[in-house]
Amino acid sequence: MTEKSLFYPYTADNIHPGFSVDCVILSFYKKKLRVLLNKFDISKYWQLPGGFMYKEESSDEAAIRILTSRTGVTDVYLKQFYLFSDPNRTKMDQNVEYIEENVHKGRDVDSAEQWFLRRFVTLGYYAFVKYDNVKLSSVEEDVAKWFDINALPPLYSDHENIIKTALEMIRALLPVIPAGSELLPEKFTMSELRKIYEIILGRKLDRRNFQRKVLATGVIVQLDEIKSTSSYNPPILYSFDKKKKDLFDFSF
Repeated sequence: MTEKSLFYPYTADNIHPGFSVDCVILSFYKKKLRVLLNKFDISKYWQLPGGFMYKEESSDEAAIRILTSRTGVTDVYLKQFYLFSDPNRTKMDQNVEYIEENVHKGRDVDSAEQWFLRRFVTLGYYAFVKYDNVKLSSVEEDVAKWFDINALPPLYSDHENIIKTALEMIRALLPVIPAGSELLPEKFTMSELRKIYEIILGRKLDRRNFQRKVLATGVIVQLDEIKSTSSYNPPILYSFDKKKKDLFDFSF
């Protein structure tokens, strides 16, 4: 008995032809911005969680389905950011290897799966998730793992460009998107908040100036608590005022 193909349950008949969805799922852990990647056992490359859009669903529904299946979380901050339509965006030799390795593994592959060798445009989404809320879905033939956004492994096709474009879009929209409140736990330190924005902006921010400006917005509430895991000069903990959004001016 042959194994199911790794393309399952996608077929040429149930997907919208020529269209895929890729999700740049971001979290913050140990002062690093991390992106979720997965790798099939038939591939040398890591890739973004993605898939195809079924004929009966919208692109948003497809993105939510993919995100939930990979992370186990729902109701997260998820936004479309770009349509990748370069005719040469897919490295077709990698797709050929996928099909050949499926056959080599004894999986159920037939001529109908030649649809995978056609041109696809992909719609990019980015999502912010809280690291501790995620329950990664991994099996032997499809492993998921978090990577430091600044230390990526070799990536499939144009996925490095998709991640780069997502960061550029987030950076441009940073004053109007709730990156901090969506990435941090309920209680956090000022340095953790500052680190998120330093990574996204790609530059250092003055510690005192950042704290002064953030507190002046009224978005952050100082708690009568300290971070107990730090034995020396433990930092004060803060939380977001749930009635407000974390919109900051980064003109300094």
